[in-house]
Amino acid sequence: NDSQLHVFLKIILLGGRNSGKSSVGNLILGKEEFGTKERTSCSRRLGMVAGRWLTVVDTPGWWCDFSSQDTPKLVKREIVSSMSLCSPGPHVFLIIIKARSGFSEKRRRAVEEHVMLLGERVWSHCMVVFISADWSEHTGAEEIVRRGGEALRWLSDKCGQRCHSVISRHGTEVTELLEKIQELVTGNGNRVFEMQENILQVTAEEKRRVEERAQQRFVRMRKHRSLMRGE
Repeated sequence: NDSQLHVFLKIILLGGRNSGKSSVGNLILGKEEFGTKERTSCSRRLGMVAGRWLTVVDTPGWWCDFSSQDTPKLVKREIVSSMSLCSPGPHVFLIIIKARSGFSEKRRRAVEEHVMLLGERVWSHCMVVFISADWSEHTGAEEIVRRGGEALRWLSDKCGQRCHSVISRHGTEVTELLEKIQELVTGNGNRVFEMQENILQVTAEEKRRVEERAQQRFVRMRKHRSLMRGE
């Protein structure tokens, strides 16, 4: 039946540095699973929420006002590699934005460039989540978009006007968020997002080369230390 069809839900969190990605992940899972310090690699957590298994992947953040060209290759590789942590693919990407941060054209372009690392088809699986620090800051998503200007309206439209607003450390809005995610999943025919194979292959090859170089450096350093100690 319909309830059994949607037992598993895979979510990837995207956003700039200090955007509140980890807080949204903790809200969704209903517990402190993600540390809020900035990360350089992806982190995956699983949890049972409302009778459904959720896989939530937190990705490294980018500098909010900078082009993807200024983002370290490691961070860009990790964003793409997040796909491998929820094979065969995620149901939804949540783009996290602080409700009170000014969303300039620079920030819009940064979001577009980093999300597009996953390919043009990604947008049909995207939703914007605005996060507020407390109730005094809290505003509905439609109002945030209305006040946000042209750049934020562009992002809302690009994501099919799928937007939601949550409050840090208050899980009251999470049920509605999961309902909106389910609407998106149903609208996509319950299909997960699968990236173009060539993008994944290039990223996997780059990651393998970096790991090989790191291993070679480690071996050289160990040899050097042995020589210094006269072993």
